[in-house]
Amino acid sequence: MMQLLKDSLPEDNIVLDNYYQTKKLVRSLGLPVEKIDCCESGCMLYWGDDENLTSCKFCGNQRYKRRVGSRKRKLVPYKKMYYFPLIPRLQRLYASHATAADMIWHHEHTKEDGVMHHPSDPEAWKHFNDTHPFFADEPRNVRLGLCTDGFQPFAQSGRKYSSWPVIVTPYNLPPGMCMKEAYMFLTVIVPGPHNPKQKIDVYLQPLIKELTLLWETGVEAFDISKKQNFQLRAALMWTINDFPAYSMLSGWSTSGNLACPYCM
Repeated sequence: MMQLLKDSLPEDNIVLDNYYQTKKLVRSLGLPVEKIDCCESGCMLYWGDDENLTSCKFCGNQRYKRRVGSRKRKLVPYKKMYYFPLIPRLQRLYASHATAADMIWHHEHTKEDGVMHHPSDPEAWKHFNDTHPFFADEPRNVRLGLCTDGFQPFAQSGRKYSSWPVIVTPYNLPPGMCMKEAYMFLTVIVPGPHNPKQKIDVYLQPLIKELTLLWETGVEAFDISKKQNFQLRAALMWTINDFPAYSMLSGWSTSGNLACPYCM
């Protein structure tokens, strides 16, 4: 097909005539995704300083499956997760004419006393601004919400498999946009088949590292609506989840004694 396309164009064209090279070229236009090997028991990620380990440093489980035959076969991990980096997605919101101007809607919209149109209207948002003026002084800084829950992708077949997507949403956008699917960023897919329970923080390590960077120093971004570079920061304002997932994300036990996080 690529050879046919090249032949149909004028002779001085530079279209690639190889499908593999074309696919490799087009891949660079999209947003990145990382495949990270995990311990089968969920103890650790083979990531960062532990990227080259071949067994879990906590439980000793092997990283790769044993395969009989040639040694040149590709190593297959027992378990892996997918991580979709957050920073390139936030940078792209400001690089697009469709969203750049709307990213400061939370700062510019008219607020009515006693009426809540958006999470920027209530006292929690205002209190955050008063507590962290260095962050609030730049309206292009991003306020984020995080939600997660488990679901059974193979429920119809009766197979027990619990997978946990982690979704991050920017709340700078107006109400008609921030709840749309296009702006709900899937960042982590925690693999199954078992519920990660209190070990979910292991899988959140890459996301926590990015959020820490965005809060402490920020990253450079280009605002196409104002045609200028600026230092983009972000803050995780809240998490949205049910009561069992609240226990997993916060570390507060929601069963037994002192189960209520409000009255204890």
